[in-house]
Amino acid sequence: MPVKLKHLSRFLRREEPLARLLPLLAALVLAGLLLHTLNGRLRPVLAAAASSQATNLMTQAIASAVDNCLQENSMDYGDFVTISTDSAGKVTSITSNMAANSRFKRQVVEAVVRQLDALDDGALGVPIGTLTGQPLLSGVGPSVRVRVDSVGDVTADYTNSFTAAGVNQTLHRVCLDITATVRLFLPGEVLPVSVCSSVCVAETVIVGETPDTYLNLEKGNG
Repeated sequence: MPVKLKHLSRFLRREEPLARLLPLLAALVLAGLLLHTLNGRLRPVLAAAASSQATNLMTQAIASAVDNCLQENSMDYGDFVTISTDSAGKVTSITSNMAANSRFKRQVVEAVVRQLDALDDGALGVPIGTLTGQPLLSGVGPSVRVRVDSVGDVTADYTNSFTAAGVNQTLHRVCLDITATVRLFLPGEVLPVSVCSSVCVAETVIVGETPDTYLNLEKGNG
C-alpha cells in the first residue's frame, strides 16, 4: 500500500506544471478572442478617423503649395490667359498661354509632392476614447499613431468657368484641379487616401460681350 501511494504522489507531481499552465493558456485564448473582437469593431472607426485627418492635411498642403507657387512666380490673370479685342473693344478671343500654364502646373505638382512628403506623422493619431464611439470619451486617452507613407500619383489639370457677373459682364475663373494620393499605415492595414482639390489660380471680370467660342481653354490644356 505505501508503494502505491508513493507512485500516485510522483504522478501528481508530474502533472502539477501542466495544471498551472491551463489557466494561463485559457487567459491567452480569451485575450486573443477579445483583441480579435475589438480589432473588428475599432478598425473601421480608426480607418475613417485617420482618413479624415489625412484628407484635411492634404487639402491644406495642396492649397499652400499653389499659393507659394503663385507668390514665387508673381503670376496673375494675364500670365494665364490672353484676351484679344477688336478696334471697338469687343472681345474676339480668349486664349490660354500654354507655355506658362504648363510650366506653372509642373511647379505646382512638384511643390505638392514636397508638401505631402513633409507631412508630420505625429499630426496623425486617433485617441483611444474616440475609437470607442462614445461621445463623452471622444478625444480622451492616448492616441493610436498612423504613419504616412510616400506620396503616390499627383496630377493636375486646368478648368475654366464663365459665369454672369452683371449686365454685359462675365466672371472668368481659371482653376487648377489637383488629385493626390498617399498611403496610411494603420495597425495591420495599408489604407490609400486620395484627395481632389480645385484651387482658383486666376480670375477677372470681362466687360462687354464675350465670344461664343473660347480658344485653348478646354480642360487639361496648359
